[in-house]
Order: sequence, then C-alpha cells, then structure tokens
Amino acid sequence: MDLRRTVHFHVIFAFALLLTACGQKAAPTIYQTVSKGTLNPGDAVPAPTGDVVLKIDGKISQSNSGTSLQFDMKTLENIGVVQYKVNDPFAKKNILYAGVLLSQLLKVAGAAPDATTLTLRALDDYSTDMKISDVNKWPILIATRADNDYMPVDKNGPLISVIPFNDFPEIDHITYDAQWLWALAGITVK
Repeated sequence: MDLRRTVHFHVIFAFALLLTACGQKAAPTIYQTVSKGTLNPGDAVPAPTGDVVLKIDGKISQSNSGTSLQFDMKTLENIGVVQYKVNDPFAKKNILYAGVLLSQLLKVAGAAPDATTLTLRALDDYSTDMKISDVNKWPILIATRADNDYMPVDKNGPLISVIPFNDFPEIDHITYDAQWLWALAGITVK
C-alpha cells in the first residue's frame, strides 16, 4: 500500500515538474459545456437564414457576406455553448451566462495570427476595444443566454460580452467593466 502511494506521489510530482519546465500551467476550467460544437475552425460558415445577431469583419479569413462573417443565433451556437456563473457588475447579482467562447469564435472566423485587438460594437454604436491576448488568457463569453433564457434587446441582448470576474481575481473592474458590452452586434478584428 505504501509503495503505491509513493509511486503515485512521484508520478504526480514528475508531471508537475514537467509542466513547470515546459512553462505551462494547467488552466482551470471554470465553465461547463452545454453543447459541443459542430462548426469548427476551417469549416465554411453558412450564411444566416435567421436574423443576423453578430457581424465580424477585419482581419479574418472566413466570410459569408461580402468581406464579413455574419451569424444567426443557431449558427453562432453551433460553435459550441458553455456556461458559468458570474457576478454581473451592472445587474449587481450572480447570473448564469451561456454562450460561445470568444477565443473559439475567433478561430472559426479565421482571425489573422498578427491581429492584436478587437473592437466590440453595440447596437447603439457604443464601442470598446479588447486585447486578443486577454481573449486567449480567460474564457470570455459571447453570451446568448442569461439564466437559461435568450436575451431580448430590451434585456441587453441578444448578445453580451461576459468577463469571468468571479474566477480570475486579476481581472479588475476598473479596466474590464468597459469591455462588458451588452447588445453586442459587431466585432472588428484588427
């Protein structure tokens, strides 16, 4: 019995050392998968058949409407839906948000490897910039649902960019509240 524990300890210790030596940390998974994606990077993104909820343009390799990539809700969610609870800084309460990981959306859009910034635009033309390095560091959502319900425009929908404040204390509200954008309608990759 003691030999098994010793071997088990050494295997775990060696694995941890290997990860440290490679400069990699085991990233925490703070979200749950709601539905696996059927639309993968490299797949052609079909033109929307329903209402367009999101338009992506700029430094992308995919398009389905001129030089832009447009999504209806069904196609957007075909990328795969995940969910997590977060204290919404504007609603001042914990909400279970579900949607598409922004990092995965950028892969499906074919964001250029040299792109560094996203400009997020709301339906009312408010816009804010977000670093792609932050998108790749944290599980930022393009939320399609709040507490299991789709969000109408009069409830800040149909899409909201959601920052995982609860699980990453290094994400400060002074810097990142402005990137929590409701009524999200467009993203420009720069």
